Amino acid sequence: MSLIHFKIEPSQEEEHKVLNIYIDNENIIELIKKYEMQFEPQIAGGYEGPSINFLKNINEHLFGELNENDLFNYDGKTQILGCNCGEPECWPLLVKIKVNDEIVVWSEFKQPHRNEDSGEYWDYSNLKPLEFNRKQYEEQVSDISKKLKEVDNSI
Repeated sequence: MSLIHFKIEPSQEEEHKVLNIYIDNENIIELIKKYEMQFEPQIAGGYEGPSINFLKNINEHLFGELNENDLFNYDGKTQILGCNCGEPECWPLLVKIKVNDEIVVWSEFKQPHRNEDSGEYWDYSNLKPLEFNRKQYEEQVSDISKKLKEVDNSI
């Protein structure tokens, strides 16, 4: 199982903060970039974490329980990364989040702008699902939830 960690960090391009995700101490953007290099090296990994300005409920977000009107919800998949331009819908990376008794699984990765109908399909089926110990995952979600509230209260 992998370890997950969330950090609030400055955006690469804009003047706002983003939620970055680290898997086994590596930014998930790097993990995705390595996989996407087979498709289009110039734009592989062109992501950043979602802007904290748009995150309404971090618990719903990170447990894959977004309501149908949430801009990070894509037909039951959750946007975990977005374009480094800061626009949530510009270049999203989606994942299916499943919560079981003891593990949380991220699977079925998808870049919707590179779907089968786009003519430039990026197939993520060989990208192995990420599995996390549920207790460790819940602790990290709780920690980042507290930090997001502190940031919100400081504005």
